[in-house]
Amino acid sequence: MQYFRTVVLFGLVVLFPPLVKCLGHQKFPQTKDSNQTIGNVIDFSQWIGIDYGQPTLRKRYDYVIVGAGPAGSVLAARLTEDPERTVLLLEVGRAEIPLVSNVPLSAPFLQATDYNFAYETEVQQRACLGLSDRKCSWPHGRGVGGSSIINYMIYTRGNRRDYDAWAAAGNPGWSWDEILPYHIRTEHANIRDFDRNGFHGHGGPLSVEDCPFRSRIATAFIESAQKAGYRYLDYNAGDQIGVSYLQANTQQGRRVTSGTAYLSPARKRPNLHIITRAWVTKVLFNKATREATGVVFIRDGVTRTVKARKEVILSAGAFESAKLLMLSGIGPADHLQSHGIPVLQDLPVGEILYEHPGVFGPVYLVRQPIDNLITLNDNLRVANLLEYFQGRGVLTTNSVESLLYVKTPVAESPDPGLPDVEVMQAFTSIDFDTSPGARSSFRLTNVTFDGYFRPIRNIRSFQYLPMLLKPRTRGKLRLKSTNPFHHPLFQYQYFEDDRDLDALAYGIEEAVRVTEQAPFRRFGVELYRKQVPGCEEFPFGTHQYWRCHVQTLTATFHHQVATCKMGPPSDPEAIVDHELRVYGVGRLRVVDIGVVPIPLTAHTAAIAFVIGEKAADLIRDAERRSKYAGRKKQPAAADSRSDRSFLWTPSMFK
Repeated sequence: MQYFRTVVLFGLVVLFPPLVKCLGHQKFPQTKDSNQTIGNVIDFSQWIGIDYGQPTLRKRYDYVIVGAGPAGSVLAARLTEDPERTVLLLEVGRAEIPLVSNVPLSAPFLQATDYNFAYETEVQQRACLGLSDRKCSWPHGRGVGGSSIINYMIYTRGNRRDYDAWAAAGNPGWSWDEILPYHIRTEHANIRDFDRNGFHGHGGPLSVEDCPFRSRIATAFIESAQKAGYRYLDYNAGDQIGVSYLQANTQQGRRVTSGTAYLSPARKRPNLHIITRAWVTKVLFNKATREATGVVFIRDGVTRTVKARKEVILSAGAFESAKLLMLSGIGPADHLQSHGIPVLQDLPVGEILYEHPGVFGPVYLVRQPIDNLITLNDNLRVANLLEYFQGRGVLTTNSVESLLYVKTPVAESPDPGLPDVEVMQAFTSIDFDTSPGARSSFRLTNVTFDGYFRPIRNIRSFQYLPMLLKPRTRGKLRLKSTNPFHHPLFQYQYFEDDRDLDALAYGIEEAVRVTEQAPFRRFGVELYRKQVPGCEEFPFGTHQYWRCHVQTLTATFHHQVATCKMGPPSDPEAIVDHELRVYGVGRLRVVDIGVVPIPLTAHTAAIAFVIGEKAADLIRDAERRSKYAGRKKQPAAADSRSDRSFLWTPSMFK
């Protein structure tokens, strides 16, 4: 019965979002950019979601935390380890439904649920050309667990050189040696080859493990990469140039989120109140002291106010924290004034926005029979469900099995140990899903899908997903209006710098070189040579062709950072200091991935967890010293904020 219920719920929550768009029953005022699914009509979470209780709202708490994503969840759990400290955690989304979200292979479909804000880029000029409206999806989680509910569970910490550059730029406490203990603190590792190398923890709440499922493609890729000159290594030990199997935030093949790892065990603490479906619209300030005093939020159509004795902490993510700061009067003065928002503090909130762009492909065909992984439909059988509940089988993978880190000839940093492209190896390709689900999640047009993926629907195939780790392109985040329910406006154009295209094209070429090695030849593997629609003018396999392939089949990995950039008082682009305190005001911090100042060589979830862990220590230390005052910025040159040529790389600090 449990297996049957899982399948039914998966179908209800994931497969019928179009049906719901005409039903119109919503918890919040809806705008045209809302992601409307059956979850907006029937709140399944109140029956089968994790029970976070129905606490009676107090007028005042020691700390008010906005957002229950990875950083906010960690922070709330750590702060309430002291029973004398009271914390209110406000989350705009719902409680997690583990029966639905736990299956790793369902990751693309979860983006169709109301656990996703469903952000989109602006219309692109040089990217997403094979996607609907020439826009890429920018998924962003809403719910207890944040983006860890809908992401691909890939656990990568990044390169030691990035952290050391982060610290050397005026942010003490954020070097590799200083942050590694926090990574170890979070982790409960089960990694067969690297478990005891001194870089992994075994007592933390966050499970990190080898994926229980491993196809023969993965083994061939690891062997072939080694033959191509890459070493086999633990990319979470600080150095990355090389290849290894995927380390994932799963436990016995089931998704682990910040909610299940940190909040669920803490949810019955009397000093922790977790309120879901609470949309925070503004931070409140004492204008005389310039200190944050609380927040305003809307729940069940009622506007409420709650006060913080000590601090307000924004952990709403790179987009929503920046948006909330601007709605509250903290941001670029000219932009706020254009919306009629009184300026409390002129700071360049949203002036920087980095993303990790990527690409679907290249795709390979497997001519020898190696397994039955040809279509998803063929693998949704009772036997596969039974395997999943035993912690085995194809449902325990997100499809990515191993990672290769590459340094391209166009890399910005001359440091040979700092990669600029990550190549993800997936056991299958987009044609694996014969339903509209994956195609819709990735916004592929009919022309693109029918012209490129449909012809291989019943052929065993697999693909690579190269991702650019060090983009030169950067954009901005702006308010669309003063309506707090409107999505932000993203001024971001992929591949503004031509070298970003060249780096990804090189990543494809390196994947091709690896796949030409002997371990793949025994499977009869061949490169799928059909040209992507729109790229027919370029000879297949040339650098120019692969550039066109990147521009057409652009992928996004929702790794946006730097909207609330960390930096010293002398940095004209900084929003928060190294203790995460917002400049120019008191009792207000930003604790989420938006503070990361540079695009890291990592999938950002691992970083968000340690930001939460470190923030807990910083806040406890400030509490001991009764130090809540904000820091002031140093005057900057008039034109320094508009210098778009600045790129932080470790080589600058040698």
